Amino acid sequence: MMTKPKILLIDDEVDFTELLAENLEESGYEVSKINDPTKALTEAKRFLPDICVIDLVMPRMDGGDVVSALRSDPQLSGMPVLMLTALVEENPNDPGELQMKGGLPFVSKTSDLEVIINGIKTQLGHR
Repeated sequence: MMTKPKILLIDDEVDFTELLAENLEESGYEVSKINDPTKALTEAKRFLPDICVIDLVMPRMDGGDVVSALRSDPQLSGMPVLMLTALVEENPNDPGELQMKGGLPFVSKTSDLEVIINGIKTQLGHR
């Protein structure tokens, strides 16, 4: 049996995180959730995810800060990330296309689950 890809969800919105985690688990992923971005690095070291899906806008520590913390850890520095944000809208011509900002792939939080999962698959394929 293949092991399930492990996803660490980092988002301060508890309801969104719960819903997304449930959907990802139903789609065959193992998921860990963190709603406090200051605990993300500790959880990433414990869980050792294949990818981190990170909200951009969070209190105390934004998604960019979380990515910097992950990148500064030798064990986690090469881990793929997918940023989620309500600040970008999906490309109406190609809703599945990942938008790049600051060298990081972004998906709109308002995207369909399928678009988010395709973004995860794309990033996992880049390993």
